[in-house]
Amino acid sequence: MPKIQLISRDEVFEIGDADCAFTLRRLSPDVVREARRRHTKRIEHSAERIESEAMRHALGALRDETDEAEVDKDILDYVIQDWRGVELTDGSPAPCTRDHKHGLPNSVKAEILAAVGAVNLQGDSLGPLRPLKPISKAAVPPA
Repeated sequence: MPKIQLISRDEVFEIGDADCAFTLRRLSPDVVREARRRHTKRIEHSAERIESEAMRHALGALRDETDEAEVDKDILDYVIQDWRGVELTDGSPAPCTRDHKHGLPNSVKAEILAAVGAVNLQGDSLGPLRPLKPISKAAVPPA
């Protein structure tokens, strides 16, 4: 098993090549938890007026509903810091915005999510966007 490195909010790395690359940061569990919390609402499904929230939850009258699409957008917006070689349909460079990040092809988003979930920064990404290249001091592995 490869060495496991703890995640630092300061680390930044790049995947891709000279034509197309993404500047990313690894995804910590705290970021995922916060995104899920932000987009989860408690929904009441019963017309009955039950005084205790705990009792309503136990009876199934309350449930949590998470907007997974918004969670995904938050996560992509967090992990993708910048890019080059991403174009709009007219061939002009696409600005690295929340909406454009969500508009990336699913295969690219999957590769990015695999890279940001890697156990270390030594290149544990096996997809076509390899290699991982640390570009911040926090991301430079010890010698």
